[in-house]
Amino acid sequence: MNTYNPYEAPKADIAAPPASDADIEQVAGAQKLIIFSILGYFAGAAVQTFLGPVGVLVVLGAVLAGLVGTFRLCAGLGYSMPVRVILIVLMFVPLVSLVVLLVLNAKATARLRAAGYHVGLLGATR
Repeated sequence: MNTYNPYEAPKADIAAPPASDADIEQVAGAQKLIIFSILGYFAGAAVQTFLGPVGVLVVLGAVLAGLVGTFRLCAGLGYSMPVRVILIVLMFVPLVSLVVLLVLNAKATARLRAAGYHVGLLGATR
């Protein structure tokens, strides 16, 4: 008699390879920078609307935080150097940079949740 059950779930080992604690901590720190950068973009747009040139300083701070966060997150996620360079270059394109930050934030959230972190609005907690 055959013991094969056609309704049984597959038993493939598809788990991501475990990352080291240092990499996960780097991803968590970089994700906070990226989240603050995203919030800074929106705050800079609001400040520019009401206060004019002061908003440019807020946006420049958000761009700087986004650049640093992108580089650190790419290193923590193990991206190759050409991918890092492409993402850094894309950070200088106005709306594309916001999309890049959102995609990187989603990838970091998935990696952190797989490592057992709770990810909220302002970053990850153990």
